[in-house]
Amino acid sequence: MRIAITAMTVLALAVGRVYGGDADQPPPTPEQEQPEVLTSGPVHEAFAEPVDLQVQAGLVVPDEPPAKIQEVPPAEKPQGTQFVWVPGYWAWDAGRHGYIWVSACWRAAPPKMYWVPGYWARVPEGWEWVPGFWTPAGNQKIEYLPAPPALENVEPLVSPPSPDDIWAPPCQYWYEGHYILRPGYWVHGQAGWVWVPSHYTWTPRGYVFVAGHWDYSLEHRGVLFAPVYLPRRTYEQPGFSYSLRIVIDIGVLRASLFTYPRYSHYCFGDYYDDAYVRIGIYPRFESENLHIWYDPIYQYDRWQNRRTDPRWEENERQAYDLRRADKSLRPARTYREMEARQAKLPEPQRRSLQMAEPLRTAITHKATPLKFEPVKSSEQKKIARQATDVHKFREQRDRWESSAASHKAIQPLSEPKAAMTPVPERKEPASVERKSTAGGPVERKEPASAPVERKSTPTGPVERKEPAPASVERKSPVTAPTVSRPAEGKDSATARTERTSPLVSPRELKVTKPETVKIPKPPIVGKAATENKREVSPPPKPVQERQSLRDTRAKDTDNKKSNKSR
Repeated sequence: MRIAITAMTVLALAVGRVYGGDADQPPPTPEQEQPEVLTSGPVHEAFAEPVDLQVQAGLVVPDEPPAKIQEVPPAEKPQGTQFVWVPGYWAWDAGRHGYIWVSACWRAAPPKMYWVPGYWARVPEGWEWVPGFWTPAGNQKIEYLPAPPALENVEPLVSPPSPDDIWAPPCQYWYEGHYILRPGYWVHGQAGWVWVPSHYTWTPRGYVFVAGHWDYSLEHRGVLFAPVYLPRRTYEQPGFSYSLRIVIDIGVLRASLFTYPRYSHYCFGDYYDDAYVRIGIYPRFESENLHIWYDPIYQYDRWQNRRTDPRWEENERQAYDLRRADKSLRPARTYREMEARQAKLPEPQRRSLQMAEPLRTAITHKATPLKFEPVKSSEQKKIARQATDVHKFREQRDRWESSAASHKAIQPLSEPKAAMTPVPERKEPASVERKSTAGGPVERKEPASAPVERKSTPTGPVERKEPAPASVERKSPVTAPTVSRPAEGKDSATARTERTSPLVSPRELKVTKPETVKIPKPPIVGKAATENKREVSPPPKPVQERQSLRDTRAKDTDNKKSNKSR
């Protein structure tokens, strides 16, 4: 009998171990239902954005973005008055064909600039991304303009005057009812500062001119937290919040940095497959061949590194080709995968795979040039309030741009008759699972008057043949996909551009004259950094940028006089 009782007791303990035993301690949540920290994905748009040279249609996806989630900042923050907290947002991940959460970031805001966040706008084909932008502070108005003419000869026709000069592309300036071309010019490189040239960004209401400005170099911009994949059951739980603690290593990020011009985003991580090129995600150095976008980060890095390594650009391309050919050399896609791969390597080699690490570890190992300080309880409330204000500002922008765009005749909101009347808030998506109508980005059908007929595809951007500029000889890209050979009589650069350039014209806007909108007070405004209690100001704007509008006015006046004399 005693033996039988003992056996039953052992059996009961074993069953308890298998099924959880203690009723007060439920089994752990399956990994599939937990947040998955990613080491690959879009870079927060406020942290870095490419510059569109040929304004094109935005990315359109089939699914409505989920409701925003609450983020919990870490206990440390960078020291300095220039750093602001920019909350995260839902971004479309081309690899997963679905949304991931781009985590918040600590951002050294460009001095005397304020942030206008991007948003997802409802369109007949799904949801379209409208990018954010930095604009000069002190002017709480946004001017929406007619479509600027397409730029030609955006590449330099002559060599730089000196090795320290960086090319700034041309831009169209709106002046007295029409556009005037401001030619490109050379700007002297400045250590620690990246020149972002003047350009335009598309919105549902019209085109916004983004003034040229100096921004911090990438390593001094702040703290970029890792994006995360959140299962629906996780983020739809009542009171769910996500604590930020894993940060991206900016140095390692640079080694695998890509550009998605159609989405107005940088992407980092494993985007080496040819499938990504076909939907318009390129290695950043391809901006030198395709001329769809201008990459201020790449231009700065090339200028900075060429001073010590004349072959830096060639090495960048070779490193890309090696990773494209050998998948084992590519960065891990998730934080869990990265840790598993690191565990198999000796300590000296682990650092090369360290795309992300806990913030506390980065601070302890001094993996960043930034200095940190504890976040006080009073600042925590301020951070939460600022995040709420940014989300609110984003929703307001959606209303003042989308509501106006839905009317045939757009009325300027700056006039009393068309003041910012209340517009019903967009309802948050329901918690029930929605069935997607397509497995990836969808393309908006172009107007019947479009000059080129294009077919729509639900899985990626439309590929349209674009003539390659032939003004100067370019290096043949070393990264062209091997799925097809260049057509006979064409160089590989031209063939690649025709094969992979997804330049799609934006939908037509009924804007014939400027429309000015008075906006609410922006929640994020850049302050000057301080060092030894003295402000650290950015370099002065390039002389050509400051004089360009005056010169174009003078040239315009001369042209008018010449026409009259004839």
